[in-house]
Amino acid sequence: MKTTVLKWKEEFSVGLSSVDKQHQRFLEIINLLGDCIAEKTYKEKGNQIFFALLHFADEYLLKEKMLANSLSKLDYSFFREKHNEFLGKLKYFKDSYTENPTEEVFIGLYNYLKSMYPEYLAHYTPTLVRILKENGIS
Repeated sequence: MKTTVLKWKEEFSVGLSSVDKQHQRFLEIINLLGDCIAEKTYKEKGNQIFFALLHFADEYLLKEKMLANSLSKLDYSFFREKHNEFLGKLKYFKDSYTENPTEEVFIGLYNYLKSMYPEYLAHYTPTLVRILKENGIS
């Protein structure tokens, strides 16, 4: 049984195709996690899900950090704090899963990811998007 709880909607678009593609990939990973829970395959696919999340985080967060460091107009402090929080939560859930691979760990991770996405998305303000566009991000 497949779940698609978080379908991409045009209202999620920040107006930058490169960022939107990354966000779409993130939603795909969340939905894969939901599928693992629904199908009760979290023990078999748990490591794969954590690998996908950590790979996504490494790639996306590194690109964002490099971009922020190159733009003097951009205050990166909020994103840095949120990235550190996100990575800390991923580590917590990964360690919990390694210690005890239960459905509760996956449900906790799933609920965390679903709840943090809209909050994170809301910080792509028109001002931030304008600065990014002015600096060649499309």
